[in-house]
Amino acid sequence: MKKLLISSALVAGFLFVGCQQASTKQAKEVKVTGIREANLNADSQNLPELKLNTTQPVPGKVKAQPAAFSDAPPMIPHSVEGMVPITKNNNMCLNCHMPQAAKSMGVTAIPASHFEDNFKGGKKTSKLAGSRFNCTLCHAPQAMVDPVIENKFNSLKK
Repeated sequence: MKKLLISSALVAGFLFVGCQQASTKQAKEVKVTGIREANLNADSQNLPELKLNTTQPVPGKVKAQPAAFSDAPPMIPHSVEGMVPITKNNNMCLNCHMPQAAKSMGVTAIPASHFEDNFKGGKKTSKLAGSRFNCTLCHAPQAMVDPVIENKFNSLKK
């Protein structure tokens, strides 16, 4: 019993001394930088300037960018000014992109998958599925900017 008590005291002593020495060591400074090659904790004086093309393309008059990846939601190639916010009772996108209207207008039609109600076992409907009314949850407007980092992505789709 005496040996157990002495060995326990020695172990506790070594742990105490080891922890004290570890806490007195200087922490190594790590330089964290972002794209702008400056300390992330520094002031925001040297942020890169994004040059935004302020000309707003008119719906039907501009070509869409290629999809970023297979089955990616297409980007919105035109201005959405006056079309958002989209609500269940006010969705301006449907005026042009419903399959019946899209063909005659020469624009991309809403795909058949958007007319299947996922909450009702994939039941096909003639109306847009309730879970698909807010287009901008998946589809984002294209922005004509000079990127901070060049994107060298090439789509596999041709």
